[in-house]
Amino acid sequence: MNILITGTVMNADSNSTRVYKELVDICKEISSNVSSPLDTIEFNGSDFERYKRAMELLRNTHVLIAEMSTASTGQGMELQEAVRLNIPIIIIAKENSKISGLIKGSGKVKSILKYNDINDIKDELIKQIKEENNERTNC
Repeated sequence: MNILITGTVMNADSNSTRVYKELVDICKEISSNVSSPLDTIEFNGSDFERYKRAMELLRNTHVLIAEMSTASTGQGMELQEAVRLNIPIIIIAKENSKISGLIKGSGKVKSILKYNDINDIKDELIKQIKEENNERTNC
């Protein structure tokens, strides 16, 4: 199972990167194939190469976890492509974050999990990912 975590890259601060690291650790309990904004932050390619890389990752993704505490237009593009590719989306965000109605209305959002600390949603996130994996393998 390939899991893609999306989130802000250009506006990523130390709190964002900490959350991404924790999400990667959680997802690695389920799959060894996890990509995250941390990988994108470290990628040194051109803008075109970044775009091409992001779209390739999406084509091979089975579930997308969108950390949406901070708005990101690049993430919006990734989410639209995930909708087009019929990839299930799990949104996570800090309490009081605003989630775009366009994204919530896409029909591909399986759940929205709010947290104060990422560990608040760990069990539910693992459950949601496993359910998506079961649905995928039972098709």
